[in-house]
Amino acid sequence: MRVGIVGVGLIPWRTRYANKTYSELALDVTKAALRDAGIGRDDVDHVVWGLSDLMVAWVRQCCPSTTMQDYIGMAGKSSVHVTAGAVTGAMAVRQGMIEIMSGMSDVTLVVGSGKGMDLWDPDTQKRSSAFLKAIMLDLDTNWEMPVEPLAAANFGFVVQAHMDRFGAPTEEQMAKVSVKNHGNALTNPLAQSGMKLTVDDVMNSRRVAGPIKMFDCCLYSEGAAALILASEDRAKEICKNPIWIDGAGAANERSYMPEFSNLGRMVCQQKSSHRAYAMAGIRDPRKELDFIETHDLLTGVELISYAELGLCDPGEGGRLIDEGVTEKTGEIPVNPSGGMIGCGHVAGCSGISRIGEVVQQLRGQAGGTQVPINKGRAIFSAIGGPAISQSCTIVLGAE
Repeated sequence: MRVGIVGVGLIPWRTRYANKTYSELALDVTKAALRDAGIGRDDVDHVVWGLSDLMVAWVRQCCPSTTMQDYIGMAGKSSVHVTAGAVTGAMAVRQGMIEIMSGMSDVTLVVGSGKGMDLWDPDTQKRSSAFLKAIMLDLDTNWEMPVEPLAAANFGFVVQAHMDRFGAPTEEQMAKVSVKNHGNALTNPLAQSGMKLTVDDVMNSRRVAGPIKMFDCCLYSEGAAALILASEDRAKEICKNPIWIDGAGAANERSYMPEFSNLGRMVCQQKSSHRAYAMAGIRDPRKELDFIETHDLLTGVELISYAELGLCDPGEGGRLIDEGVTEKTGEIPVNPSGGMIGCGHVAGCSGISRIGEVVQQLRGQAGGTQVPINKGRAIFSAIGGPAISQSCTIVLGAE
């Protein structure tokens, strides 16, 4: 049985939705997705919530999906809450696919909502440090959290190890990714961080952790996203041209950094992508995909992903950005939407939003970020967790 995506609900990424709660953002995107699909809430059988585990710390609510389900008008329907840190959104879509393939549901709503700026310090008039402290609860709190005070440091360790192991990428090559993704976001009305930068701008920005500088990082933001998934027969009734989930793969790798023999690699992403490719029948992603959206929390992470996703050998990601292969006009564009660096990011809904952007591209409805669609296939690949130990990759295809 094939599973199709028949509805997309996206809203702009912002530093803060000061007048919106988690539930209100979820309602906004749910209504947008239902409207896009041309169906009503009574047509939905099941809800998958992509809500970060950190919501427990941020809003002191152990079962956030239960109260939010009622708020968005889905009371009485079955639901499940998926939580997997930065990989939550992609895993939620995978879970929605599984729900339909099992025969339990014909139409499933996948919805995520994320905030962080509500942790506000009235004395400094800035975001409270509690936000970053909560993010670090994803790590081993006994051994790793004391030496990795920022999420950038957790991911930065892997980037630095990759540089030490393979002699690449260089900081200049990482800067080129920042220039690319911030630039791509300029034509994306949903993006928060579209800007025209030079390599020198990135290189001269404030150093955050190891080789990572300010413009190498995505912004922690606020946002929400929703998708409507349907069984093959139902999808064809709802929509003339569904976008199909052709493959999905997930993997967890060892996460305790001192014992991680593959430090500098993101083996979980290699495994998740290869499993998704196998399900979709893809043998050469560089030749069989029109474009890629991948988890670019840091520029160096995107460059490492090039190899893990099968575009090149390990250590050669910098060469691809030098040669323009992954530019919007290149052989295999990566993050034409601007990615998380250009758009924004918050765990939970980011992956759902990125998959929504892929759907819009495959529909030919991506506006200023549109790339040529010749093969009719693309992927989103998410990564996260301690030492980048967890990944989920989704292959999407047009008819």
